[in-house]
Amino acid sequence: MKDDGGEHLQLGRAKRGRRSNVPPGEAELPFFKRMWARHRRRRAARKARVAAMTPRRRWARRGLIAGTWLLGFVAALMVAVIIMYNAFTNVPRPETIALSQVATIQYSDGTTLAQIGTQDRTLVNIKQVPAHVKWAVLSAEDRNFYHEPGVSIRGTLRAAVSDVFGGSTQGGSGITQQYVKNAYLSNSQTLTRKLKELMIAVKLSRQYSKDQILEFYLNTVYLGRGAYGIQAAAHAYFHKTVQQLTVAEGALLAGLLRAPGYYDPAVNLAQSKQRWYYVLDGMVKTGHLTAAQEAQLKFPTTVPPHDPHLGSTGWKYLLVNAVLADLQSHGISAKEVYDRGLTIRTTINRKAQGAALTAIHETFKNLTKQQRNLKNALTAVNPATGGVLAYYGGTGPNRKGYDGKVDFYDYAGQGGRPPGSSFKPYTLATVLTQTLKKTPGKDHVALDSYVDGSYCRTIDGTKICNDPGDESVSSSRIKLALAMKYSLNTTFDLLALDAGPNNVADTAHAMGIAKEDSNGRKTLQEKNGDTTFGIGIGDYPVTPLDQAVGFATLANGGKANAPYFVQKATASDGTVVYTHKSKTTDALDKRVANDVTLSMEPIAAWSGDPLSGGRVSAAKTGTEGISPKSPDNSDAWMVGFTPQVSASVWVGTGRSKPIYNSAGQPLYGANLPGQTWKLFMDTFLAGKPNMAMPTKQMIAANGGLPKPTPTPTPTPSKTKSNTPSPTFSVTSGFPTPTPPTSTTPTPTPTTTTATPTCTPKVLHTCSP
Repeated sequence: MKDDGGEHLQLGRAKRGRRSNVPPGEAELPFFKRMWARHRRRRAARKARVAAMTPRRRWARRGLIAGTWLLGFVAALMVAVIIMYNAFTNVPRPETIALSQVATIQYSDGTTLAQIGTQDRTLVNIKQVPAHVKWAVLSAEDRNFYHEPGVSIRGTLRAAVSDVFGGSTQGGSGITQQYVKNAYLSNSQTLTRKLKELMIAVKLSRQYSKDQILEFYLNTVYLGRGAYGIQAAAHAYFHKTVQQLTVAEGALLAGLLRAPGYYDPAVNLAQSKQRWYYVLDGMVKTGHLTAAQEAQLKFPTTVPPHDPHLGSTGWKYLLVNAVLADLQSHGISAKEVYDRGLTIRTTINRKAQGAALTAIHETFKNLTKQQRNLKNALTAVNPATGGVLAYYGGTGPNRKGYDGKVDFYDYAGQGGRPPGSSFKPYTLATVLTQTLKKTPGKDHVALDSYVDGSYCRTIDGTKICNDPGDESVSSSRIKLALAMKYSLNTTFDLLALDAGPNNVADTAHAMGIAKEDSNGRKTLQEKNGDTTFGIGIGDYPVTPLDQAVGFATLANGGKANAPYFVQKATASDGTVVYTHKSKTTDALDKRVANDVTLSMEPIAAWSGDPLSGGRVSAAKTGTEGISPKSPDNSDAWMVGFTPQVSASVWVGTGRSKPIYNSAGQPLYGANLPGQTWKLFMDTFLAGKPNMAMPTKQMIAANGGLPKPTPTPTPTPSKTKSNTPSPTFSVTSGFPTPTPPTSTTPTPTPTTTTATPTCTPKVLHTCSP
């Protein structure tokens, strides 16, 4: 039995050996020798497998092995660094961190325009914050705050992957990490900053409770309108204390945390509501609000924006906001402005701004009761650089308008209104460019060419007429230069149709008209993306700043500069945070800029607004009619320049409502806008040299130089009218504070139109 058992044992070992490929005799070796033999056997088998691989597979295998070791080393190094940082670094206690500093906005000469950043911060204890406000914040920013460590692993990995592969910027941080970034670090997207964020977050999580960290966060986070902390935000948006906030109000404030300026309901109402619903849905999912309760909530109403940090009211408020927006477009947030105590040197010229304020005040000081619905804006730009010299967007917060109401809307740079005939220079520039390039299929016209300026024309199925006051100068055969001077609508609608409406839009964009408005919508086109011939006489909304920049391109010989407000920003420690770098583009051939300018030089005098001292200027009035059936106008413009400055003035209501002059008649561009423009230009340019402007035409109809002997032009049969023609929109415009009611005109002439003496395809040069 013993021998049989031994034999049976050996057979069992042999079978097991065969199943595991153990060589004979190895099973009898001592344990360590057996392990060593097994290792050598497996290593030999691995070498055999590698030897059998193709060279490409062998290199791929080596790369994977090296990468695995490298990742392991990096992970170990990060863990070691975090442990060492946690053990040896002294992180300041949150209560000892310095609060925001005061920032200074300067005129271009270094004098102070405004100081911003006074401390709008009231610390609250976490026990003072209602539970529904706390959970609204957590639903918006960190739903697993009480169940995760100080570092949100999932969010951090998601943000890292997005950053590495070029996705959209991801926050990826929980409440603790956000607090660390806000209180200890910057917004820079660097690996060093993120590692520090992780290390400090881990350390704070070990030293403070979740409620303490949430309290620190709620007292330091920025929620827009200059408010830091939940208490200041409650007052800025609702004139309440945090204890008085309702569920709906708390959810709105929580929704602001992601991007305060963007989700402010006064700026983007639709996006603010969408974010509000996201927060409420989160509260339902986390069990802190029922679906029935959510259904009963209504979107709360906020008080009008008033930023106590700005230290300014009225027009300064609007100007400072434009300055901060310029910095933000270059990655410098309002928080950084306050935290680093920036000194911001702007392009605003003290004399020019004073001249703008004087012109507005003097021109509008004696308005009639019927005129008290008026709003106005004035902008001025340095043609050589694009720097904004003067900026008046309206009365602004804490200042009543002519109607006795406060209006914080910025009419200089937001929204936009139809420019009417003040847009005609862009149409002319497009036509002259095509003439110069001898564009196939396009009519080659020049300033001395005869064109169709009939009183009424049916264009692309729509009847278009000039203003009744322009009947005496309307003609089926008139020089193009005179059509610009008399501002004939039919001429420029025909020009735009022949040149191509999209080409006119491209020219205007190249010259400086913004491609998107302040709401992110594309300009100079319909909602469906089409552009109609109505662009020729200014049917599509633009801003006063757009117009000043576009005309500045003409003043600069066809070279365009984007507008900017900030020259340099310096931190309180002397570090230069930002310096503007100009980038000039060739928007127009200098000969085109010359001839367009030449055609505009008689207009200021023709409109009754010549500059004093015989100073030469180039200008264009513009008037937008409410509808073909109404004698009233809704918007009036005067835009013009000298080589030193390009200035734009707009007057309207911000809606398609009637505007009147002091006699109760429809207001035109030559009236209040022209008077304001003249007073501004005379005041600002006083003492400056009367610089030369174009005196000779440089483009002929054949694309070369014009003939030395021009053909005589027709003489108007009646005394000239000093009232420029209004235009009527044939496309719907973009909304400003309240969207205007768009109309599709079908003009009916009120007088008999002249019979054309030539009937071109669209528009051709007619022989004398």
